[in-house]
Amino acid sequence: MSKESWYINESELDDYQIPIIQKKMSSSFIVKGCAGSGKTVLALWKAREIVDSGLGSYYVIVYTKALRQFINDGVKEIGLSEGNVVHLHNWQNKLNKPEADFIIVDEVQDFTREELTELQKAAKKAFILFGDSAQQIYLGLKEGLMTIEQIAHHTSLSMEQLVLNHRLPKKIARVAELICSTDDVLEGRCTKEGPNKPFLVKANSWESQLKFIKDTIEERGYTDVGILFQNNKFVKSADDYFKNEKFMVEAKYSLGRDNSKLSLNFHSDNPKLLTYHSSKGLQFEAVFIPGCSMDRLPGGNTNPLYVAFTRTYQDLFVVYSNSVSKLLSKIPLNLYEVIDLTIEDDNLPF
Repeated sequence: MSKESWYINESELDDYQIPIIQKKMSSSFIVKGCAGSGKTVLALWKAREIVDSGLGSYYVIVYTKALRQFINDGVKEIGLSEGNVVHLHNWQNKLNKPEADFIIVDEVQDFTREELTELQKAAKKAFILFGDSAQQIYLGLKEGLMTIEQIAHHTSLSMEQLVLNHRLPKKIARVAELICSTDDVLEGRCTKEGPNKPFLVKANSWESQLKFIKDTIEERGYTDVGILFQNNKFVKSADDYFKNEKFMVEAKYSLGRDNSKLSLNFHSDNPKLLTYHSSKGLQFEAVFIPGCSMDRLPGGNTNPLYVAFTRTYQDLFVVYSNSVSKLLSKIPLNLYEVIDLTIEDDNLPF
């Protein structure tokens, strides 16, 4: 199938998005919305309003380089200056952390209190934020993180809410909401049922997990694929495996100055290899999450895994060896299509 656009035209706006678009830019506010609710698109639309109305200068600031690259087509389509839509470190590295009349921040849940204070000081007219506490992926890794409600209190901003999820199929949302740390209801927000339950795939080894992924992509003809990993070490391991198999993929990982890679091209049909963290804000036709074994995916913060589960608009494959991680142990098996590759069979079970 063709890639599903993340971009929303005006005629496609839902009843919760329209009031955000119509909201006057004379005051600051924060928008809370679940995965797939259109937060990033609305952030870009508000920037376009600033340009069209001649309201002043602006910056749209996202958290990751991957998300900034992913949305570049939308930035161009909507007619924004590419230099005014930046990732956080790009803005921080500009001379004197430049001010603007309007500062719009996406994925605000992963900005620290200090970072938000700096950004708010840089906004001369209005400070507009978009985020979702359930997708806060740096808990325990960064100090000063806040929930959306805490951010609203810290910044003294009024809060608007987006409700509907236009990306995730309900059959996958039923599983994803069971690992959501905030206990947010997700399935009831989704607007489409979807063709398949998530696939839970047991393989004999790490290599057989990656072979299954390669074979399935080729068998099913997927052209918009995200293969998501717990950390950079696993991304590189998979990248090396696929390279050895002469299977074309693109990867983003960083294991030090001399051991990093960024070869993502969101216009190509090649599968994209990323960490859960780097996948935030992205979407794919099919998402594969290998390494969901007890020894490779220990317990702890479930938000990064929740982010990974909510990246697909069609199919999700959760792949493991030996025993499944305890992060997933409370999910009833009847919510999955279960595939056991440890049983001798030369054919894919599709």
